[in-house]
Amino acid sequence: MATRTHDSIAAQEDNLRTVRTVLAEAGIDFVELPRRARDRSRLVIPQSQIRRAQQALSALDPQDGWTQFRRYRSWASGSRRRQRDDPFSVAMIICHRRVVAPSGRILSTGFEGVIIEAWADLGLRRARVDGSTHIPGTLHRIARQPRTLVEYFTPETWEASLANDNRTVLPDAPDLYAVAGPVDLVYTWVDGSDPLWRAKKSRAEAEMRGKQINDTAVSESRFADRQELRYSLRSVEAYASWVNHIYLATDAQVPEWLNVDHPKITVIDHRDIFTDTDNLPVFNSHAIESQLHHIPGLSENYLYMNDDLFFMRPTSPELFFTGSGLSRFFPSTAPLDLDDPSARDMPVLSAAKRGRQFMLDEHGRRVANKFKHTPHPQVRSVMEDFEATHQDLFDHVARSKFRHPDDYSITSALYHFRAYAQGKAIDSSIRYAYMDISRPDAELYMRRLLRRRNLDVLCLNDTDSSPEAQEHLDAMMSWFLNEKFPLPSSFEK
Repeated sequence: MATRTHDSIAAQEDNLRTVRTVLAEAGIDFVELPRRARDRSRLVIPQSQIRRAQQALSALDPQDGWTQFRRYRSWASGSRRRQRDDPFSVAMIICHRRVVAPSGRILSTGFEGVIIEAWADLGLRRARVDGSTHIPGTLHRIARQPRTLVEYFTPETWEASLANDNRTVLPDAPDLYAVAGPVDLVYTWVDGSDPLWRAKKSRAEAEMRGKQINDTAVSESRFADRQELRYSLRSVEAYASWVNHIYLATDAQVPEWLNVDHPKITVIDHRDIFTDTDNLPVFNSHAIESQLHHIPGLSENYLYMNDDLFFMRPTSPELFFTGSGLSRFFPSTAPLDLDDPSARDMPVLSAAKRGRQFMLDEHGRRVANKFKHTPHPQVRSVMEDFEATHQDLFDHVARSKFRHPDDYSITSALYHFRAYAQGKAIDSSIRYAYMDISRPDAELYMRRLLRRRNLDVLCLNDTDSSPEAQEHLDAMMSWFLNEKFPLPSSFEK
């Protein structure tokens, strides 16, 4: 099915409604199972109704993108053909709706599929795992599933669930592992081609002459805008629509394509969040990041993202926070070198080394790793406590006009280390890829990325490309991002 918008969470719910309606209209008893984050929808039917279910589901139109797959019991005897002829050998039916963009790019993922499981009606004196016996007439799962939340229905709970709009009867409370409360998203953004902004940057650079900073701190490529934000927002709408509100922190700039009237996005000027506006303007992401928790109305749990980050498949808040209120972080396997910070280091490295010394001085703990280029989960009250107890450090970073060897990376590194030492964060894993777009094999690598379906997030970073390469890099990025995210989001005019 071709579409001009895509939201994987909405697609999952729409597909589930469609399959539920088909089964209900055919008079088939079914119960929807509870699911956790990023689980596929599952419906249970009695095994005795599997033939009728197959007949009913044949009404799902292939012209509308629907396909069905069957999985058989592992112990079913005979050839595959005999299994296909015996409906009672079917353990589950997977209904999937293929959604494509006008360009032909497949947008749907396995997450949006609906699984119909056939459960067996247990007879008399069937043993339970606890040594007791099942009540006669209990429906029990046939196919073993990891992460299952329900293994069987007694006749009483089955009937109660049928009467509960065909949904499993559960206590009226959220799941223990579900993230409570909203999660906002904060971007920083700059348009390096803006004449007014460039004039301010030139004046600030003149004041920095003679000071020891790494050349990449003022590199034009660091401030280039290839409209990554446009496509990052497309990825949010497609694969992270659970985000509550989006804030865009800028230096009096607004993307010309942005729908500023969208109720889910707010542009925030640096003057509205910096404690001391006399420090402005700044051209240092370390400085800007250190002030983001001052955004009025920002949720307790929020993500900080650069605009060169993209969601690549359906995600959930639980990828970034725990149900107990901890923020997650994603350590890199890349170690810090043992030397002291200096202007020879890339700014991100010198800041990480400063953070290493902070952890030794403040917590007596040694750290050795960098962090992956991913969204950075933050708990606002933890960051506020950090600032309240280390105001001098925050003020020092906020005054830093350009990235400097004396900087700390508060938001992207030091927050995670400190919160972990305090028991307020947890190291976790995420499926991600990082790419420096100026690498020699960039186009080949991008083609490989387009085929991958197992990434949560992707970072496309330009560390320090030459001015002569900009036109080529612009064209390459435009091609890749339009291929991967072809549909405009509601955040665009």
